[in-house]
Amino acid sequence: MSRNNCLPRPARFLAALLLLLGLGRAGAQELALEAAGKEREVVWYTAMNIPDAEPVRKLFQERYPYLNLTILRQPGEKIRTRILTETRAGKFFWDVVSVNHLDVDVLNQEGLLASYASPETRSGFPKGAVDPEGRWAAIYVRQYVIGYNTRSVPRSEAPKSWQDLLQAKWKEKFAMDESEVEWYAAMLDYLGAEKGLDFMRALARQNPQLRRGHSLLSKLLVAGDFPLALVHAAEMEEARKNGAPVDWVTTLDPIVTSPSQVAVSSRAPHPQAARLFVDFLLSAQGQTLIRDRGRVPARDDLAPEGRPAAPLKLHYVNPRLAREADRHEKEFREIFARGR
Repeated sequence: MSRNNCLPRPARFLAALLLLLGLGRAGAQELALEAAGKEREVVWYTAMNIPDAEPVRKLFQERYPYLNLTILRQPGEKIRTRILTETRAGKFFWDVVSVNHLDVDVLNQEGLLASYASPETRSGFPKGAVDPEGRWAAIYVRQYVIGYNTRSVPRSEAPKSWQDLLQAKWKEKFAMDESEVEWYAAMLDYLGAEKGLDFMRALARQNPQLRRGHSLLSKLLVAGDFPLALVHAAEMEEARKNGAPVDWVTTLDPIVTSPSQVAVSSRAPHPQAARLFVDFLLSAQGQTLIRDRGRVPARDDLAPEGRPAAPLKLHYVNPRLAREADRHEKEFREIFARGR
C-alpha cells in the first residue's frame, strides 16, 4: 500500500491536488522555455553601459544557449525617443527595455508596456520596486544618502537623520548638487508638502555648498573639501571599498530611491524570450551580477559586499512626480537661492 493511501480521504485528496498543481507549474514552465527557445532571440534596449551589460549578456546566454541576446545601448532619453519614433512608423523591434523610471513612465503612458508579473518579484523586492499592474520592476537603484568624511566626522558624531543636518554645527559644512530636484520632490512626497517645505527652507538657511554633479561631490568629499554631502550610496560604497575615508548614513528616514526599471514591450517580437530575460534580470543570480558591477540591486535581500544586511527605510520616487518637474525645479531654486 502506498503512503498516500494510508492517509485519511481529505488528506489524500489534498496531496493529489498539490501534486497536480506542482506538475502543472512544472509543465507550464517547460512549455514557456520551449516557446522561448523557438523564438531564438531577445532584443534588449538599455541605458546600461556596455561594460555592465556585456556580463549580463554572457551569463544569460550561458544559461540559455539557444537564445541570442541582442543589445542596443543608448542614453535613456535617446532610447525613449527611438521607441516612440519606431512606434509611429509601425515598427516593433524591441522586446525588453531598461531605462530610468521617468522614461518608463512615458512609455507606459503611451500603452507600450505589457503586463507581466515575474515570479521573481514575489519575494525579495521592497514596496515601490514593482508596479502593481506588472508594467515594470526595478532592477537597480540610486539611493540619495548623507555621506561623510570619516577623518572630519567620527562615526559616532555623524548625523543619524535628515533633521540632524539642521544642527548649528553643520552650518555651511554640508554640500549638495545645485539641481537636486528629484530628491527634493521625493522628500516632499514622503513628508507632505507643509512639513517638507519647512525642512527644505530650514536646510537652505544652513547655507549648503552647491556643486554640479554627484560624482564631483563624492570626489570632493573623499578629498575632505567638506565633511558632509548628499551623494549616492553606491559611490560611497565603491570609495569605501577602495580605502577612501568615507561612509554613509544608513538610518535615514527616508532613503530616497530612484530606480532604473525593466519592462516588456506590449508588441514584443519575442514575448516568451522577453519574459525569460526579465526573470533572469530580477533573479538573485542576475541581481548579484548587477551588484558585482558596482550598482545597487533592487532586491533588498542582497546587501553590499562587506556590509551586513540591514533594513533600510526606502522611499521609491513616484514617476508621476516628473509630470510636475518644472514646478519642483522652480521651487527648489527659489528656496535654496533665497537661503544663501
